[in-house]
Amino acid sequence: MAFEANRTRILLAWEGGAGRGHVVTLRDIAEALGADAICDAALCRVEHAAELVPYCDSVFQGARLSTNRARREAAGNPQVATWGDFLGDLNFWNPQFLIAQIKWWLETIKARKSRLVIADFAPCAQLAAHIAGIPSVAVGTGYSVPPAGLDRFPVLLPEYAELVFAEDELLRAVNMALVHYGVKPLTRLSDIYAGSTAMPRTIAGLDPYRNMREALPLPPLSEKLPRPDGSGNEIFFYFPGDETENHALVDALIGLDLPMRAFLPGATAEVRELFAEAGVTVEARPVSFEAINRRSRLLLHSGQHGTLCMGLGMGIGQVAFPQHLEHLFHARRAGDMAPVRIVNPAAADADEISATIMEAYEIGGGEVAAAEKLRASLFGDAGAMARARILPLLQQA
Repeated sequence: MAFEANRTRILLAWEGGAGRGHVVTLRDIAEALGADAICDAALCRVEHAAELVPYCDSVFQGARLSTNRARREAAGNPQVATWGDFLGDLNFWNPQFLIAQIKWWLETIKARKSRLVIADFAPCAQLAAHIAGIPSVAVGTGYSVPPAGLDRFPVLLPEYAELVFAEDELLRAVNMALVHYGVKPLTRLSDIYAGSTAMPRTIAGLDPYRNMREALPLPPLSEKLPRPDGSGNEIFFYFPGDETENHALVDALIGLDLPMRAFLPGATAEVRELFAEAGVTVEARPVSFEAINRRSRLLLHSGQHGTLCMGLGMGIGQVAFPQHLEHLFHARRAGDMAPVRIVNPAAADADEISATIMEAYEIGGGEVAAAEKLRASLFGDAGAMARARILPLLQQA
């Protein structure tokens, strides 16, 4: 498709993280905008890029934020405490890294003639949009779309309060990068997000910044899923990363004499074959919400925001195996609203994991009532709502 002067070009940016949900969020927005914009997508991971192809002029490999744990490990490997502390793990203490990362986005904005950036976990793309003088929209979960104007990012879980990275250090590095590009420095680290329209998809119970936002978030689920009729008997497990490198988890799952189905995009071929030999139906592609809803009695996952919301909306039991602070935060918050069991995958053995799964499978209670209570906030036409918020920005671009 050639450049078209009468339609605004939008750059969909995804810079960090691993889950399919980032791509789904950007896809839903591109679909909602339809013919009102021409979308290009720069993705840090391209496993699910095909889902964006029907809605984009181009989809390509983008710049990536990678975790650097050297300083955290040197400090004794404490858990991440705040969003700012997490940005430190992503090299936001290094001005030369930031200058190079922002440069890639600036060059891409120029090459694609983008007039608006929609960023899902893409803070350097947001900074590049600010430098380029174009608007941006921050999308994702409430956790990954913090509000601007915070003097300090809050501690997310009280038992994990030790900071490896001071915000003042990170702010200095960000400001050095901005000054390099001739832009006025920021006052606070959270002002990385000051130039963007915040548009997270979440519910109040899962939003760490619920009382700090200027606008209500969008609902996380677009489909109006039917309430389960109780006929589902499968366990559905979704592990998108390296979760199945945990031998205790794998041993527990293959030892269960229950009907199971899985989607494991991050697993090796050997692990997928091992599950298949144990009688698990291993899906090659993402499974629709409707199919999971119809077949399933229990969900197993890492505590991903989107999967938790799906389980809350379906009104079925869940067991989470958190891999990091974001997963643990969301799983605990979900557990405050509905039955969600949490297993520490680093500490539990196969017998403990099996016992927890069996208990969740056999003893339900409260899931359907919680789903009914949360339905109004979980479900809605997020596409139409996003379109209504973005179209005025297109007219300004």
